[in-house]
Amino acid sequence: MSELKITILGTAAGVPTKERAHTAICLNYQGASSFTCLFDCGEGTQRQMLIAGIGINSLDRIFITHWHGDHCLGIPGLIDTMGFEERSQPLYIHAPEARKMKSRGGLLYPMGKFEVSGKNVPFKGNKISEIFSAPDFRVLSIPVKHSIPAVSYAFIENDRVSIDIEKAARFGFDEKDRMLGVIKREGKCVINGKRVTLDDVSNRTKGRKVVYSGDTEVCENLMKIAQGADLLIQDCTYLEAPVEKRHHCHASLPEIVKMAEGLGVKKIVLTHFSRKYGDIEAVRRIVGFRDGFEIAADLYSVTI
Repeated sequence: MSELKITILGTAAGVPTKERAHTAICLNYQGASSFTCLFDCGEGTQRQMLIAGIGINSLDRIFITHWHGDHCLGIPGLIDTMGFEERSQPLYIHAPEARKMKSRGGLLYPMGKFEVSGKNVPFKGNKISEIFSAPDFRVLSIPVKHSIPAVSYAFIENDRVSIDIEKAARFGFDEKDRMLGVIKREGKCVINGKRVTLDDVSNRTKGRKVVYSGDTEVCENLMKIAQGADLLIQDCTYLEAPVEKRHHCHASLPEIVKMAEGLGVKKIVLTHFSRKYGDIEAVRRIVGFRDGFEIAADLYSVTI
């Protein structure tokens, strides 16, 4: 079975603290092939990666939710280190307004000569867009409500399909029948004059889904992309009820708890806490125990 591991490298909002680094989330997927990416890349990300034992040059892609410094200022240093380590393969950075990304991460004389390429992510409207795909999974995005153009992302594993020999036998297949390969490849075949579909002879396991909110108020688009997720990594900048005039369009704990009631999300991990709440233990005391919720500290990891 494939493995899906998420490591939250930094949990600070806006300003880092002694205990919390700026936002970055590493996702590692081991399926038919290996895939490692970052969702956001705040200042200090490469040092957090080193502490977590994540190789700098293992990164395949970076997905930026928006261009506030606490979510992207780790890019120049990361690119420079990749150059020192003689990276040769291209680095693709997906983001709304990808033109904001200066060549080579904004460095005047970066190390190395590998390609760094920006990929635009739609940031207007209410459509879920597929922005990257591989044989095992897709990465989707949707615009969300922040003070500047911003998106949320979803990593969705493709459903896993396996032939059920007992089901297949009912249609005249045997275990070594070459037509099983045909039906798995093409989704259907004809055997003994009868049309048989893949669903007739297989079991389907729903693929896993991980959603990262980025910075956003609770909004319809966020709920749309988060629906049914196995894991939602959620901006929780504020722990108290929202005031009438919001600061920078973030989510608060009471709103998140209310939003979660109808989403069918298995686990919500809260992150991106304002420094005014103190260290992570202080945050835990304020939040208290809530079934289905976890409070992320820096380097928190979970395998689903």
